[in-house]
Amino acid sequence: MKPRILVVDDDPDCRDALRTCLQSNGFDVAVLYEPARVLERLELERPALIVMKSGPSFGGGLATLRMLREHRDDMPVILLAEPDDVVERIVALECGADDVLSRPFNVKEVLVRIRCVLRRVMDEPLHSPVHRQPFRFGGFELNFALRTLSFEGRPVPLQQTEYAVLHLFTTAPDRVLSREFIAHCIHSNARDQLPVVGLWIHRLRRRIEMDPSYPKLIQTVRARGYVFHPWATDDATTGALLSPPHGTLQRSASTRTDYPLATHQPAIRSRQA
Repeated sequence: MKPRILVVDDDPDCRDALRTCLQSNGFDVAVLYEPARVLERLELERPALIVMKSGPSFGGGLATLRMLREHRDDMPVILLAEPDDVVERIVALECGADDVLSRPFNVKEVLVRIRCVLRRVMDEPLHSPVHRQPFRFGGFELNFALRTLSFEGRPVPLQQTEYAVLHLFTTAPDRVLSREFIAHCIHSNARDQLPVVGLWIHRLRRRIEMDPSYPKLIQTVRARGYVFHPWATDDATTGALLSPPHGTLQRSASTRTDYPLATHQPAIRSRQA
């Protein structure tokens, strides 16, 4: 039986070129026009590898990849990214893409990379980002295997979207990520989610900032988006959910262990969201 490649792309010229090249080199090819249908398709059949378009102009490619990896699905995926978008390529690889090519691409190069990934898959069965080492910043630890956040060993509750946004930021620290890019990475219907990106950021700030009204970790860059500064935290954070007894901020010069988890944190309007 020929190995089947699932091509996910809305550009008919790219689809046809890939299909012709792959079929003439011993592969069977299936096609989808949108990434939102990938998970549904995988319930019906398991291709050998997925080649999927990505980028803000084709919402959902990165979000679909992230959902696959969060479900511990090690399906090999090659993403076709926007031209010269270094941040997208970095994020895609950190989120578990097996390879990333920039568009426009040479179909023969795609063919070679598919063969290389398939050979590597046979030798290395575990590629999921859940094997990535925990990310530590300012007393916090984000555990990718358990999908949990802790502060000095104590759990900090995160909703699914909050975890996804923080995970995304850890893949591109100190880089400005636009609202469009964040929505594109987190949700398959990126355009519909764009208005609530600010709310996602606001909620995440309440989890990790000392003062969400004056954030230090996640800063707003006017007219551009948001930037995560994980290492500028020595005197900035204990986490908004970590408040001292009796509501009084009493901070030790050498430790933050005086901060028990609060059972309730009132809403704080962010001045940067």
